[in-house]
Amino acid sequence: MLTMEEMAKGRTLAEEQGMTAELGEAIVRIAGAELEAGRLDAARTILEGLAITNPHDPAAWAMLSQVLRRQGKLLGARVCAEAAARLAPGEEQVRLVRAEALLGNPEEASEARAELSALAGAPGRVGERSRALLGALGA
Repeated sequence: MLTMEEMAKGRTLAEEQGMTAELGEAIVRIAGAELEAGRLDAARTILEGLAITNPHDPAAWAMLSQVLRRQGKLLGARVCAEAAARLAPGEEQVRLVRAEALLGNPEEASEARAELSALAGAPGRVGERSRALLGALGA
């Protein structure tokens, strides 16, 4: 069990349990496969576990945001997207996930569009997704 001193030093449950970075990455890949297959409850369970055991992992928070958004839990999706953005503010995938979460609130749509426009030139899936969303929004 973590002591208050260990928690104050930022020691995570994952570290306490001896979870390696490789194991964490493998679990994220499994969660991603569940998400891609549409098994949202399974993906959510896995990702919630990762977020609890290692709250410093932006990938878990970003993917959990995607799951919650697809489940219609927009406030939860926004909270998770913000957590990921605080951990990795410059990571393009995290920025995209946050922009998608912002789209759930009409008052933040202009901020979402601005972020999507900034990401539209990114290589790979981030750029493709950003351009597709902008097209769907008529921007």
